Amino acid sequence: MKTLLSLLSVAVLSATFSTAAKTDQDIAKLQREVTIFQRVVSTALKHDTKGQVQNVEGYYLADQGLIFDVSLRNKSLFDWRKHIGDMQDIHGLTEIQSPDFSALEMQMSVLGDNIADVSKEAYQVALEAVRQGAEQIREVAEQERETRRELHELEREKHELDYMLRRQEEKNQELLEHHKEIAKEIAKLEAEKVKLTESKVQLKEKLKQDRAQRQAQQQAQQALLKTTVTVSLANSLCDYGNGLRSVKDSEHVSFKFTPSYQQEKHILVFKKSDIESCVKGDINADKLAKSATQYQF
Repeated sequence: MKTLLSLLSVAVLSATFSTAAKTDQDIAKLQREVTIFQRVVSTALKHDTKGQVQNVEGYYLADQGLIFDVSLRNKSLFDWRKHIGDMQDIHGLTEIQSPDFSALEMQMSVLGDNIADVSKEAYQVALEAVRQGAEQIREVAEQERETRRELHELEREKHELDYMLRRQEEKNQELLEHHKEIAKEIAKLEAEKVKLTESKVQLKEKLKQDRAQRQAQQQAQQALLKTTVTVSLANSLCDYGNGLRSVKDSEHVSFKFTPSYQQEKHILVFKKSDIESCVKGDINADKLAKSATQYQF
């Protein structure tokens, strides 16, 4: 019994090691087939898409088949790049000269004996009146000089004020002219602002239309790129699919790529059996392309 169990254990281990060795051989074969086919697909896609394919990398999922990642360049089929007085002096009254009473007093002294009829008191009154008059004259003369000095001072101040007023008038005139120029500039800029606002509205509308047109063109480009890639892959599978001998008929050959201006990946899944039919000539590449399962993820 122990001998039988030992023999069975050896048989199981031998079978296990044999399966492992076979799997390693199969993987090595698959790696060779994938390396060759991804070069074929890369060359075909670069030719058919005018250089939009950057790289193709494949790998195998057990019991599922081959998967190829197609890296596209960030390139569009459409080139969007084409797309500030002197004042006059006013003289005062002439200064009144004080009268000279010395000669009069001398004459009165000489004639003193001859005017006995004249009262000395009357003479003194008259003399005092004359003296008071002379004093008043001197006071008036002094006041006249002070008045003339003040007048000259006022005339000087008036002259300065007149000069300042003239300068101020000139400045006011300059300010007025400058104000007029600024008003003209403001009116000009206001008119320009209205035109710019209108232009901005027109430009926004044009940009909106261009954006809609560009989106439509991008969508058309994406559709064209998807079709081009799908047809190119189908042709490559029909022409060189017989090189994928290690892939079972129950498995698949899948491709995923991201078209320009799109975030979702585009998935293509071909049945190995459909690929064999195209290789044999039972169906053509166009029918193979239509038979593929396509979706975005």
